[in-house]
Amino acid sequence: MTKRVLAFTFILAFLPFAANAASQHSAHVVLESNVRVGTTELPKGTYKVVWTGTDPNVQVTFINGNWTKTVPAHIVEGRNDIEAEMTDVKDNKTFLTGLEFHNATLQFGYDTHAGE
Repeated sequence: MTKRVLAFTFILAFLPFAANAASQHSAHVVLESNVRVGTTELPKGTYKVVWTGTDPNVQVTFINGNWTKTVPAHIVEGRNDIEAEMTDVKDNKTFLTGLEFHNATLQFGYDTHAGE
């Protein structure tokens, strides 16, 4: 009985830290127009963005309802005063090259074969 109580207490004490870690690796973004990340087309809309790991090379998943797409990215962790999306236009196509969140910047290369 004592072991169960200790285990349960440990789990309850750990939950806020786990929730905080998960929230630090996700954010929401609204794309006002269709964009490309590599060869992946993202239709305009509201997305939950989730990235795995803190290594410079991470996997980023865009989630919109049941629709998901995962692409490679480079992460730079650190504080940003504002949140922004960076785009570049090439051959009449708009490429999403980066997302700045308060706790990290995700950089995408439009020359990669993301999402294939």
